Amino acid sequence: MIKMKINGMLNLRIIGKTGLRLLIAIVLIISCLLITEYIYFREKANPGIFVGQIYVGGKFYGEIDAILEEMKMDLESKEILIYLPDKEMELKLSLAEMGISLDKEKMLEEIVTLSSSLNYLEKIKIYRSGKTLPGLFTISEVKFNSLISNLNERNHSAQNAEVWAEDGIIKFKPHEYGRILNLDHLDTRILDILYYWPSYPIEMPVDELLQYPEVTTSKILEMGIKDEITAAGTLFDQKDQNRAHNIVLAAKSIDNIVLAPGDLFSFNQIVGDASLAAGYRDAPIIVNEQIVMGAGGGICQVSSTLYNAVLLAGLKIEERYNHGLPVGYLPPGLDATISYNYLDLKFSNNSSSHLLIHMQVLGNQLKAVLFGDPSQKQEIKIITQNFYTIAPPVHYRQAEDRPSTYKLLIQEGKPGYTVETIRIFYEKGEEVFREHLGKDYYAPRPDIYAVGTQSEEG
Repeated sequence: MIKMKINGMLNLRIIGKTGLRLLIAIVLIISCLLITEYIYFREKANPGIFVGQIYVGGKFYGEIDAILEEMKMDLESKEILIYLPDKEMELKLSLAEMGISLDKEKMLEEIVTLSSSLNYLEKIKIYRSGKTLPGLFTISEVKFNSLISNLNERNHSAQNAEVWAEDGIIKFKPHEYGRILNLDHLDTRILDILYYWPSYPIEMPVDELLQYPEVTTSKILEMGIKDEITAAGTLFDQKDQNRAHNIVLAAKSIDNIVLAPGDLFSFNQIVGDASLAAGYRDAPIIVNEQIVMGAGGGICQVSSTLYNAVLLAGLKIEERYNHGLPVGYLPPGLDATISYNYLDLKFSNNSSSHLLIHMQVLGNQLKAVLFGDPSQKQEIKIITQNFYTIAPPVHYRQAEDRPSTYKLLIQEGKPGYTVETIRIFYEKGEEVFREHLGKDYYAPRPDIYAVGTQSEEG
């Protein structure tokens, strides 16, 4: 029994010594391999590595860097053929012109990573089967975006159908479909192709996207804007150049405004502040029943002329004010004064069809025309009643340097008025509705005399 134990212990010692020797041998072999690899493959690529079709396995990294630099230079002249949708336009561009270049730093980094790995099974697999690194490229955003911008110049954007009035005539323009080059992700598509080391030149077809207009011809026709519905006109003095300039400028702001059924028109909102900064000039305006100089003088003639056309079209008046003094271009009760952010002309399109406002300046005539569906045209008449004239008062101003017998008219007075305006709707010649638009007051302008105050010496 004791003998068996001794023999077992001897066997364990022998096995232990053998295992230890084997372990030492393995450690020595691995150490030799590591030392050998470090000495022989230090700064070298693992055998079996290709860059494209070029074998770089076993080469020093410095050599590979030179190879990659040569490849980079060579690839700059390679061309990409961009085929545009018309098939007749072919754009030839080198990689350099497109801002594309081989990313040699990243390529070398990949080689170093593969060669430095302690995964010997993988390295042996690379050695036996070979491994081709994919093409890694960079794109200059500046150059590539410049290319995209040049290509975008070939685009034809969709054109909306239009309706407008010119020289008193309705004109139509049909819609046009747009054709837009599909350049989305073009850079990614090119990089994906370069990833697999393609043959050159690379053919890159670019397709086209059809762009639809927002306003089609059918939508314009559905508006029903076909002919003149109503018109109103006033005259102005062309010799007053500043006032004439303001009239033309405000009229242009309103010209060819289209109102859909239910739309609200605001003169102040569309024309804006008639200031000197907006291009208007100083001309006579009425402020607190006095005539003074101010920016935008004359634009009230535009609002008043439009107001008369709107009345005849039967549109709903939402806001309107008369002037403090009578105006020369329209009878009392038919004017509409404007003061930005204070007094406005507002009306709504309460008809069932679209309306187009057309403002014309013909010599010394300002004309407002409403175009729409002639079948919606109404028979309307504007009348005034309870018209009263207010005699101008007489005011005196003392002239202290003149004798008491001195009397000189320095302002000729003008009468004022009160008037009530009524809009009458007819159907087949018969009155069906009478609308009271309001009662207006216009202050008279006084006669002003200068009178002397010095007493006569006897």
